[in-house]
Amino acid sequence: MIYLIRHGQASFGAENYDALSDAGWEQSRILGRHLREQNLGAPRVVCGAMQRHRETAQATLEALGLPQEWATDTGFNEYDHQTLMRVHWPESQDRAVLTRWMNEQDNPRRAFQARFEEALRRWQRNEDDYQETWPAFRERVLASLYSLANRLESGDSALVFTSGGAISVAIQHLLELDQEALITFNRGLINTSVTRLLVNTGRLRLATLNEHLHLAGDMLTYR
Repeated sequence: MIYLIRHGQASFGAENYDALSDAGWEQSRILGRHLREQNLGAPRVVCGAMQRHRETAQATLEALGLPQEWATDTGFNEYDHQTLMRVHWPESQDRAVLTRWMNEQDNPRRAFQARFEEALRRWQRNEDDYQETWPAFRERVLASLYSLANRLESGDSALVFTSGGAISVAIQHLLELDQEALITFNRGLINTSVTRLLVNTGRLRLATLNEHLHLAGDMLTYR
């Protein structure tokens, strides 16, 4: 079984988005306590290389009572959202301009999400030059996922700390959906949610999607 774990809440609007917020740290600890009830044994732990992945892993494993050790796999890193926004909406790179624009919106987070999804679609259509294209991103995520699956033996489990885009790619692939699924699922994945994949001799099947019963109230966040 592979547990794809979305990172805790990042620091939206802060200078360093990649650091977990206070809520993100607590979400991760709550997840760890929740996973203690599931008798995971000694799972493999794999972590993307981003700060929010590492911090989520650190807090979750500590609460789970496991060593804070993992293998790092950059294949589970998120796409470069800053580059996507810079290409699509250059003015968003000026914090003062972005803050002023956000303050003018009736629902700032929803308005920003709409602009961000426009940037994602533009990236998928390959309308401009990107350091990593949409097909390349999708290929590296799936390569890391199947490489992990092929290393698991019967009864093994693995915890993978990653991001919403990578998890959405796995869902899109396993359900044989079109590329719009990246946006649909990425929009709805909860911070520290768990998506479980069944592994059978290297083949994968989606078991559960976006589990988040360990969260409630203010702890339930999307970004």
